[in-house]
Amino acid sequence: MPHRALEKAGRIFLDENGEGAAEVTFKIRKASTEDAEAIIEVFDHVPFLKDCYRGEAGISLVENNPHIFWLADLDGRVASVMIVQRKYDFGRLEISLIVTKPEFRRRDYARGLIYKAKWIAAESKLDLVAYAENDISRDLFISEQFSLVPGVQSAEGHPMYKFSGTQNEPR
Repeated sequence: MPHRALEKAGRIFLDENGEGAAEVTFKIRKASTEDAEAIIEVFDHVPFLKDCYRGEAGISLVENNPHIFWLADLDGRVASVMIVQRKYDFGRLEISLIVTKPEFRRRDYARGLIYKAKWIAAESKLDLVAYAENDISRDLFISEQFSLVPGVQSAEGHPMYKFSGTQNEPR
């Protein structure tokens, strides 16, 4: 069941130093218009993002398109944000962006969002692709069975990776 996969993705064990100890549970959920400011706060940690993701323009983007935003929510705090869109003309689901606040990095929040994208793609019978903005996202996609699509890049020049796993449901 997809819920079990998301529960598994949403359980991490950390102590105050980020080491294994106490259980911390987060949930993956679709954004709502009320999340706009929290999402923009996460985006503020990424210097290369376009202005359409910042300030009032970013808030307007979220409020008008909450369906493309998924969140890793840690007790009401937005730790990580994913933009995922269906590209019907290409028959695929596209992870356009994953951003995690610096204090929450390396704790599987982005991985939990990728699990959700895999589940949506499997349910929709669509290919799943993503664009790696940096080495960290590239390594994460590769660890999640994504493969480089040679010669294909985003408008910003980021390489495309395609999910190449055969599983129908995320781990």
